[in-house]
Amino acid sequence: MATPAHLEPSKLGTKEYWDALYTTEIANHAHNPTDTGTAWFDDSDAEAKLVEFLEDPERQQELGIDEATTSFLDLGTGNGALLFALRDAGWEGPMLGVDYSAQSVTFAQRIERARRRGGEEEEEDEEGREEQGTIQKQQQQQQQQQQQQQGSSNTGHDNADDNDDDAVDVHFAEHDILHGSATALLDARFSPSVVENGGWDVVLDKGTFDAISLSAETLDDNNNDNNNNTPATNAIPDTNTEDPSSAPETAPPTRRPTRRRIYEAYGARVLPLVREGGLFLITSCNWTEAELRSWFAEGDNGGGGAGQGISSPPSHSTTVNGVETSSLSPPEQEQAESAEIWGFEVVGRVEYRSFSFGGVKGQTISSLCFRKVRLGRTPR
Repeated sequence: MATPAHLEPSKLGTKEYWDALYTTEIANHAHNPTDTGTAWFDDSDAEAKLVEFLEDPERQQELGIDEATTSFLDLGTGNGALLFALRDAGWEGPMLGVDYSAQSVTFAQRIERARRRGGEEEEEDEEGREEQGTIQKQQQQQQQQQQQQQGSSNTGHDNADDNDDDAVDVHFAEHDILHGSATALLDARFSPSVVENGGWDVVLDKGTFDAISLSAETLDDNNNDNNNNTPATNAIPDTNTEDPSSAPETAPPTRRPTRRRIYEAYGARVLPLVREGGLFLITSCNWTEAELRSWFAEGDNGGGGAGQGISSPPSHSTTVNGVETSSLSPPEQEQAESAEIWGFEVVGRVEYRSFSFGGVKGQTISSLCFRKVRLGRTPR
């Protein structure tokens, strides 16, 4: 499939938009703790469908995942809802949600603390009901607990719990996937298995690629980030000021660097985060299944898809999905410069409610599951 057409840039592709959104949602949550923010793709029941997809016993065996140990990394986590849904469904492994919006991370952490405290209270209530045989003894126990809580609040115990990494059930951190280093996410403090296995078991994306696709930010002709959304300083100027009629007929036209949108490098950034045989589960409302395949599992798409693999040409500069390895983090460079060629292959899809229009059947959103595989070896 040819490279999908670019989407028109939108405010949803800016950090300012998401900072403002989550600032509002933090205020709403402070006023009403039951308000946990926007549930993206809720009209398609996306979270439940994704959890159901991962829960299938045959699929778990085929994909090498299990509810007891599988680790999850959620890119563009927002309010952390997808990770919380997985935790509620019984997935017990390490979980990390990252977002480039600090307000998003603060919001998700607030919800995580509220969930953890609520769960502790429910456990204490259950233990009390089992141990006490009468209503009178239950009331006495509640009074004792209240006194203990009052005493601990005077010592700052609650604040200590908030800062105790061991007590955190789901971790959240500020990270920019397109500008940050993968090293920060392959850290033993989030999960020792991530270091041992060389990546996360499952990397999630629910709408993040959609938002990135709406960014006007570009890569310059050296594939470096052009953060100011302005032409790169090393763009080739048009210095031909002579009368065109006086130029030789064979003179070639001035060549300007090709400007690529920053989201075209997304696949190359995601791939090093996934362990060999691990999964990348992406959900989108802006791209069809065929377009997602093109971006992440097919090589001839102009450099955006991870399906081109990560490889090391024997005698010239290394390129990863069109991005020079000099612009990558050390783990990404190490993988890029190995003899192995890595990529994604499609191993599953999530089915949603479909509709028909003009004789064509489709879905309002698409979810594809990719697996990281060796595509071959580079000749040395």
